[in-house]
Amino acid sequence: MKCKKCRKAIPDNSKFCNHCGAPQEKKKLYRRPDGLYEKVMTIDGKRVYFRARKEADVYKKIHEYEVKREEGPLFTEVAEQWHTEHWENLSPTTQHGYEFPFEEIKEYFADKRIKELTHKDINSYIKQLPKSYAKKTCTNRLNILNMIFKYAVVEDIVSENPCIYITIPKGHGSKKRKAPTEDEIGKLNAGIGIEHRGYPIGLLAVFFYYTGCRKGEALALTFGDIDRDAKKIKITKSVYFTGNDPHIKQPKTEAGIREIPIPDCLLPLLPQGKKDAYVFGRSSDAPIKKDFFDKAWNTWRKGTGLSLSAHQLRHGYATLLYSADVDAKAAQEIMGHADVSTTQNIYTEVSPSRMTVVTERLNQYLQ
Repeated sequence: MKCKKCRKAIPDNSKFCNHCGAPQEKKKLYRRPDGLYEKVMTIDGKRVYFRARKEADVYKKIHEYEVKREEGPLFTEVAEQWHTEHWENLSPTTQHGYEFPFEEIKEYFADKRIKELTHKDINSYIKQLPKSYAKKTCTNRLNILNMIFKYAVVEDIVSENPCIYITIPKGHGSKKRKAPTEDEIGKLNAGIGIEHRGYPIGLLAVFFYYTGCRKGEALALTFGDIDRDAKKIKITKSVYFTGNDPHIKQPKTEAGIREIPIPDCLLPLLPQGKKDAYVFGRSSDAPIKKDFFDKAWNTWRKGTGLSLSAHQLRHGYATLLYSADVDAKAAQEIMGHADVSTTQNIYTEVSPSRMTVVTERLNQYLQ
């Protein structure tokens, strides 16, 4: 059939034109006491109301609604829906790491409708990320996109997830955290006495390197977790921050609950205190606050001339285990990695001094 107004072809039995929006029925619309014309339609199980001063404008609104419904919502609208419903399910640490990438992704796809986005669009976004980004930085962005599209599939907003076959291309995310060099380790040990307003930040830095503890694990440590006789530290909890305030949480995987050996060089340096007191708290009854830690760490960096992070020192501990011939499986348990591949990836970064030892052993074997 043809539209009664623009004369273009439209589906049979259409109630309005999908080109110009003109109504095809002559039936009068209900007119409310306030003078507005109204039409109520049930769409996707919900009653939707269309009102306007003129009947033609009501049908125009219906037409615009149908067009928009066919195109689907904007990506940013769906992203916000996912954020509202699922953000709280993420750990506070993950939330902190995802905050900036989430906003960056919304800005990049701001004018796109989610139904329009294809594998090519997602791949283009990943490829345009700076090559200087660490692999985890790129992976985080792909993870966020994947979660948003999974949500969209479940909600029947889109039919498929275009992130499924996307990977980080070679050359991107190639930046890796490097373990401390021998020179940096010397400065680390020399700076053990550095304090910030009485806080032993130099000792904490050394503790990171010789135990491989994550920052949150070290800050949650109490004296009752240290077994001096067995020379072991029991890791059962971790500190996370909401804003500036510290909170205690359990490890997110079973692998996080573990025992760590205390090297003989570290044991006499550790202070002693009451069982429930925090080893690296500013006071004995509470973990340190985020802003105080950040200021203390900056003091340590200035005092040592190092720009290392707590995670790089943990990375250095993994290198120590490798140099001490600790096999990857045992190192996985000590480090608290949920997957041994994480440990093996670190082990592939052989230090120059270790490579010399390997070469000498190979030559001796071949003689």
